Amino acid sequence: ERVVACTAPMPGSEPGCMPHTTIAAMHMAGADSIYLMGGAQAIAAMAYGTETIEAVDFIAGPGNAFVAEAKKQVFGKVGIDLLAGPTETLLLCDNSVDAEITAADLLGQAE
Repeated sequence: ERVVACTAPMPGSEPGCMPHTTIAAMHMAGADSIYLMGGAQAIAAMAYGTETIEAVDFIAGPGNAFVAEAKKQVFGKVGIDLLAGPTETLLLCDNSVDAEITAADLLGQAE
């Protein structure tokens, strides 16, 4: 088995700037190859392959509406996890909630 991972460049930074913590997490999770690209482009590259990326058999992971549409378009060529759209999260909190944990929960769902 081969695990391929993709992550988008960091927004608002220099072109090609890598999100080091994300890449470290991908490596620790067992990624064999990590590519600096995201969105529908990453879905297409993984599904059909490129000159430098071998096509995969299955694509999983979150994304926005464009990623969901790209996964819908490649379904059948490759397996997909699900057609999820943007996350809709609601946290109900009172003064007993740890603010750092609450912020971490929200950041974990940010797209």
